[in-house]
Amino acid sequence: PIRTRAAGSGRQQRRACVRCQGPACVKDLLCGCGSSASMLSLLPALHLAFGSAYTPSLPSWTQAVLPGCAQGEECGRLALANGLTFNCRFAGPAASVTNVLLLHGFPEFASIYSGLMAQMASKGWRSLACNQRGYSEGASPATVDAYSYYHLADDAYAMAEAAGFTHDGGKFHLIGHDHGGFLSWFMAQPTVYGNHLHSLTSLSSPHPMPFSEALFGANADEEQVVASQYLTMFCLDDSASLHNDFWYLALGATAGSDLGFAFGDATTFQLALFWYTTVFLLDGIVAMPPVLSAEQILAVDPAAESVAALRGLFGTSVPWPSQGFAATDTVGNISVPTLFVCGTADTALLCTRPYALESADYVVDASYTYKQVVGCGHDLLSCGGNMTLADETIAAVVQHVGDADEVAGVAQA
Repeated sequence: PIRTRAAGSGRQQRRACVRCQGPACVKDLLCGCGSSASMLSLLPALHLAFGSAYTPSLPSWTQAVLPGCAQGEECGRLALANGLTFNCRFAGPAASVTNVLLLHGFPEFASIYSGLMAQMASKGWRSLACNQRGYSEGASPATVDAYSYYHLADDAYAMAEAAGFTHDGGKFHLIGHDHGGFLSWFMAQPTVYGNHLHSLTSLSSPHPMPFSEALFGANADEEQVVASQYLTMFCLDDSASLHNDFWYLALGATAGSDLGFAFGDATTFQLALFWYTTVFLLDGIVAMPPVLSAEQILAVDPAAESVAALRGLFGTSVPWPSQGFAATDTVGNISVPTLFVCGTADTALLCTRPYALESADYVVDASYTYKQVVGCGHDLLSCGGNMTLADETIAAVVQHVGDADEVAGVAQA
């Protein structure tokens, strides 16, 4: 099913002035009134405070033969001016007027996009997908604050800039899955990088504001709170190493490898888990759900035995308020054509629930399309090996990019 809404007015987000408490705040700079606008006005100071390069200069691209590089792709290493080097793949002609940046999620690599990139290349479009911080050996800083969404957003824009997507005021299309989807919503705000975009596509991930409201507060969605209990475990100190490297063995060691990088141990995998610590605790972009006991989990969903078992393993003690808390730096409205694709069998992000449908309210003065892929889960580009369903996702994305180009008046060759 596809639901499309033409450009029009969306709902202005609801914000509360919330002050950070305790060690979860990296700096007082991140506290105060929970407003993206007020936070973003401090971006120059934040870049100085954290050492992020807002305007990279003369990045270096070195093409290389790397394992996992698919036929038709150009793979190599992209060194940015902030000192980090990312393993990346390009597809499509360099002279294309349609340029696409793709952001992966957790725990996955840019290789999830190879099929989509091949389809876009067949239409003459240029695309770039890099293995982001914590997923490239040259871009794996050791400290948690280095994984702030502000850094990740700066990285992504610098990649697009290095690829020439923004040359002479050019704009590009942004696609993200899972964490990459939430990051894409964040980047698409006009006060971040939204003015550089032709379109946004979020695979699996609803807008962060209704997702936050589903996790905490009077309108919380009990089923999503249960489904998100793993978040409270990922954010624990040294979470990858806890209980004999449980999360590393369950998720990191089984994630495979791409372009020569793999999670070799729990320490390496912890860097990927830092994305959760930053978005929930340090940046406060998404609310933290309450910690539920095993009994509470089963009272909401008797079938959630695996979630209850995890709670039994990790316990209910956390170094933050266990009742949860609201987002403190909320993501606002965006104004670019937007596609939100939902797998109806997704058990992590319950994107068919009423809260997820409210994502439409945060797209203003631009078209919005909600697409369900019936029977597909969280892995919308592979659908558990059902390539018929995966192709449905790819077709919807390609259609959206083409439609956005038409709206923007981008002339195709």
